[in-house]
Amino acid sequence: MTAYAPLLAVLVALLVGLAVGKAWERYKLRDGRWIDRRRLRETPHYMLGLNFLVDNQVDQAIDELTQATSTDTDALEIQMILGNLYRQKGQVGRAINVHQALLQRTDLRTLEHAYVLLCLGLDFRHGGFVDRALEAFQEVVRLDRLNRYAFVNLQKLYEDQHQWADAARVREQIAAIDSQRREENQQILGFLRNEIGSVQATSGDVAGAAKTFQEVIDIDSRIAPAYLNLGDVRERQGNIAGAVEAWEKLVQSVPERAYLAFERLERAYGAMAAPRRFVDLCQRLITRDPQDWRARLALSRHLAASGQHRQAFELLLDALPHTPHGLVIHQEVWQALTALGLDPSLVRRYVELTRNAVFYLDPHVCVRCRYRSTELLWQCPQCHEWNTFMEERIAPAKDTIVAELSES
Repeated sequence: MTAYAPLLAVLVALLVGLAVGKAWERYKLRDGRWIDRRRLRETPHYMLGLNFLVDNQVDQAIDELTQATSTDTDALEIQMILGNLYRQKGQVGRAINVHQALLQRTDLRTLEHAYVLLCLGLDFRHGGFVDRALEAFQEVVRLDRLNRYAFVNLQKLYEDQHQWADAARVREQIAAIDSQRREENQQILGFLRNEIGSVQATSGDVAGAAKTFQEVIDIDSRIAPAYLNLGDVRERQGNIAGAVEAWEKLVQSVPERAYLAFERLERAYGAMAAPRRFVDLCQRLITRDPQDWRARLALSRHLAASGQHRQAFELLLDALPHTPHGLVIHQEVWQALTALGLDPSLVRRYVELTRNAVFYLDPHVCVRCRYRSTELLWQCPQCHEWNTFMEERIAPAKDTIVAELSES
């Protein structure tokens, strides 16, 4: 029997440890008294409040959670949730009062204090109290150096104030604590430094701006505006060849954004007495991507400017099956038909292609918050995220068979 004594002692110790762990999970010591962690969560008001919150019924959730906290005024988590719900409803003053009252408690641990302070910073930001929000978020990151959410909100505040250098500095700190999102961090840092370069260019520091834009491209070769801005700066310096080089690199590195450089390249090729280069560029893009309607549109405009209206019209008809709802193409078609004297056969071909088309003016949509824009934006004005706009198509691009049928 004595041989099993050590084993029995180990089993007893494990059971005691398990019992203590369960007790610690359920109870916590606060101000010299044990508090049942589960008691509050077992109230019907707490469960109903969570259900209303999941269903996005904010008013009912507030009512139930308020009743739940009436049974225990020490319920820190519920008080923080209530404050956040008040902010969501737009009652920023009440949210601030709730979170400031929580900060007065002397029993908060460091991380609890940091989280309440984070909620208060969000209240201040939502209410437009920028300076107080900055102070709150800065205090949060002092208490919790790994609080990524506080760093992100601090960055957004600097962005709202167009303090791009400070925003970039904060993003570098985020990158240091969040190595798993290296690509995302590099992209955002690239856009922020691109804004720094734009400020330099506006203030007249052309050489400094050119250096900054080149550094952005070195950080992330897919930051499209950096190529555009670098070319613009070189053009201001009288370096047309250098400007063309930057814009052509955009076409190579970010082909889906190549259309942003079309007008610049067409103008530069003309200044270099080489307009044929623009035609060759558009034809290469069309060959590489048969669904590239923007290259067809740009080439059509170029040909129409030189009086080649029939060729321009054919290119537009080729582009229509790939984006039948884009108003800009239809406007160009109407101009081409007018220039061709409204030839009945051409009009019929156009009508057949567009019989079921519904035109729209705002094809760019933010994939994060669904904000719509008539033009491509690098930062969403609603959710403030970077590089989230995509071109929305009401119908999928047609295949080549449809295009061939449309020509018959």
